[in-house]
Amino acid sequence: MLVAVDERDLAFVPEARGSGQSFSLYWHSVHARAEEALTGGEQPLLAPLVDFAYIRACNDAGLDPRSKSGFDAYAGRLHPVDELWPFAGESPEAMLREMRREQSAWAMMIRCQKVFGAAHSRFGPQAEAWARDCSTRVLHALIDEVHGDASSTAAYGLVTLVAKAAGLELGAYSLAVEAGPKQGVQDRDRERFAAALGASLIAGAKGVLTLEIGDARRVQVWKLADQRLTPSEHGQLLLEPDGHDALQPQPVYVPGPSLPQPI
Repeated sequence: MLVAVDERDLAFVPEARGSGQSFSLYWHSVHARAEEALTGGEQPLLAPLVDFAYIRACNDAGLDPRSKSGFDAYAGRLHPVDELWPFAGESPEAMLREMRREQSAWAMMIRCQKVFGAAHSRFGPQAEAWARDCSTRVLHALIDEVHGDASSTAAYGLVTLVAKAAGLELGAYSLAVEAGPKQGVQDRDRERFAAALGASLIAGAKGVLTLEIGDARRVQVWKLADQRLTPSEHGQLLLEPDGHDALQPQPVYVPGPSLPQPI
């Protein structure tokens, strides 16, 4: 397992700290190690470092987060394989994008588990079960929407959820829905979506859910508020800027169809 850090956390890496090593040099060394392992017949698995979770883990173990022993202890932790990102020969730039996406997803899952833990203490296990049941039904409906879109010539859909509670980001996640021979959603994406939407429902978060099918630049929108998902023309205003190319056609936002609601 390779532990990878973003530029802002480079001070946690023992070999980079105090050496004056730039982030670019550090990242290319991580990429080279991954390539070497892949060439040698191993499957490199990448684990991002989430700063607040890393610092808490070190403090709980009585270790200095900026020490080699602290970093080595984190790197030696066992993680389920399906939580790690498998390197398959991507370029350093593509690998960096995936690491940042994974880092964001790990941080989101930690926040969601905190919400679930608080709900469990107050309401018992049925609260999380209720939220996950609704999330599962919503995802099934979105998958059916992708598969049933006869106007799309592309065999995929993109689901995006952005939710905030008390003004702070709770969940922000995008997942691909394959509509071709490999229909469906990856298990890891399925679990992350269920956690993000489920925790958002429990916390009474506000946000937006979108579905873009194919490359038609038509985006269906639902607004999340008061533990409900409501078709909306304006929910896109809650989305973070996504860096669309000014030369490309801008998306057209339309209200999505009715989705399953919490029971």
